[in-house]
Amino acid sequence: MTSTNSTSADYFHQLSRALVQAEVHQPVLIVDKQRLDTNLDHLLSVIQMGFDYRIVAKSLPSIPLLNYIMEKSGSNRLMSFHLPFLFHVVKHLPHADILLGKPMTVAAARQFYQWHQTLDGSAFNPAKQLHWLVDSLERLQQYQALAKKLNCCLNINLEIDVGLHRGGLNADSQDRSTELKQALELLKADKRLILTGLMGYDAHVSKIPKFIGGSKKAFRCAMKSYQACLQCVIDIFGQDFCDGLILNAGGSSTYPLYKKSTSQLNSQSNFINEIATASALVKPTDFDVHTLEHHKPACFIATPILKLVNKPEIPMLKGLSKFLHTVGFLPKQACFIYGGNWLATPCFPESSKRSNIFGISSNQEMYTLPTDSQIKMDEYLFFRPTQSEAVFLQFGKIAVYDEGSIIDWWPVFHSESISPSQESNKVEKYNNEEVS
Repeated sequence: MTSTNSTSADYFHQLSRALVQAEVHQPVLIVDKQRLDTNLDHLLSVIQMGFDYRIVAKSLPSIPLLNYIMEKSGSNRLMSFHLPFLFHVVKHLPHADILLGKPMTVAAARQFYQWHQTLDGSAFNPAKQLHWLVDSLERLQQYQALAKKLNCCLNINLEIDVGLHRGGLNADSQDRSTELKQALELLKADKRLILTGLMGYDAHVSKIPKFIGGSKKAFRCAMKSYQACLQCVIDIFGQDFCDGLILNAGGSSTYPLYKKSTSQLNSQSNFINEIATASALVKPTDFDVHTLEHHKPACFIATPILKLVNKPEIPMLKGLSKFLHTVGFLPKQACFIYGGNWLATPCFPESSKRSNIFGISSNQEMYTLPTDSQIKMDEYLFFRPTQSEAVFLQFGKIAVYDEGSIIDWWPVFHSESISPSQESNKVEKYNNEEVS
């Protein structure tokens, strides 16, 4: 059972009363607005040191939720990771400045422009508001060919490897430094490709064990790698050009490590000007890390208990089941819930856990209950999601909980589809435009 970070039984009883008042009779995803605000205040205390804030849309996959965070933070910057959801965000948040969070195939990039030209009167301008992430010289050459075919300009943000080793360009060896420099020279030479920044993701930093240096050493190494890449850009483009670049870093588990400081000892991240994060605002269990001890869980799954079972038995093994109860290998209480098999861990009643008797089920999953549990049929079992990006999408709408009540329902993302007929090389709009 994962810790609920001092979340009390009273808290879940209040949540239960709110769900009953809202007549919720099926599994539901809940976001606690007060906790969300508190977590956002923690984040903004770092952002306000002198960083821009880019909201990771996949971790808060709801237009009203993103709108709320954008308004509270004063940021219109988003990071997108999924092509259909990029369509969705462009359509519903046309004022957003969007950085892709992972490299897209050139075919996916082409599909975006085919889709975008079908929109009537869209206020979203890809030439000013969209930054494609490119992780290698080969992919950059593919995007170069696409820009030539479409006769348009593409904003390019280079993914750099700062220690996670999940891909990206780097300056840590002669061979890799050569590839980075070749990519930069190509960008400088082609007027259709506009270098708009660098992105260095550092998710590994908070997970480095102390015996090999811990988070502080990993963070210093990441910043050193980032600076080496930035220096390559400065050498080729000049300092004045680089002053206007997006220098994106950070993540939910690492953002508290970033500081703007005049102290030589604490200034290693001074050159970073943009931090990306979002999961920290709702804190699923994957983010129960030491860097986020000051954050509270703000998202939960609640599902009705359909059946209570006293001394559950293994099918066809009544005698063995009785013996296993006697020696404590089978629980004295269990329940079947509405649904199940989520990426989530039960958190209330405390010490509840998935039963091995019937195994995993998405229909009626069985959970063991603590011996002293007083929970009743039709009441709720609560879970903490392990992540937000996939789990939120499974529930249709998010129940917004505030001051003892469910005050709103926020729909989650749905895919803006593109039909096969729209895939037919419709590039006339771009072919007829001049590249400035």
